[in-house]
Amino acid sequence: MTDKDPKPHHLLVAILTTAGAYPADGFNEEPENQPIKVELEKAAKVLKLTNTATWIAKVGDTELDIEKSYASYHLSGKVEINYGPRETGGGASAS
Repeated sequence: MTDKDPKPHHLLVAILTTAGAYPADGFNEEPENQPIKVELEKAAKVLKLTNTATWIAKVGDTELDIEKSYASYHLSGKVEINYGPRETGGGASAS
């Protein structure tokens, strides 16, 4: 884990879930052409996440196709990926 500037063609990645963050502190340095799912699978294993098949990964408001690489989304520097179940509609109705 590191907080330093990444090597060329790498970026710093943190996965944020309701169960915790991976890594617990800071970021992991990952190759920009690596599929996003590789780091998500590591996070799921370490955080003991189950039933993640329907979960989504987002950076900001952008939903990521986890089969694609970080580079395909032009992600660079420090990237925090929010990973969790898709939020469903609904909520309180107006009275």
